[in-house]
Amino acid sequence: MLSGILNLLNERPGALSVQEISLALGIESSALRPMLQMLESKGKIVKVEIPCGKSCIGGCTESDTMTFYKKERE
Repeated sequence: MLSGILNLLNERPGALSVQEISLALGIESSALRPMLQMLESKGKIVKVEIPCGKSCIGGCTESDTMTFYKKERE
C-alpha cells in the first residue's frame, strides 16, 4: 500500500489532498493518515498544510487546515 501512495504522488504533479489520495486508492482517510505520516517521517513525502481561509464566526467546527502531500524530490 505504501508503494501505491508513492506511485500515485509520483504520477500526479503538485500536491494531493488526503481526500484525493483516499479516493484514488480506495482507502479510508482514517487508515491512510498513519501511512502518510510514516512516509513523511522517512522523508519520502512532504506534508503541505494550507490555512482554512473561512471566516467562521465562533470558530471552525472543521479542520483549520487542509492537508496535502507531495512526493519528496530525490
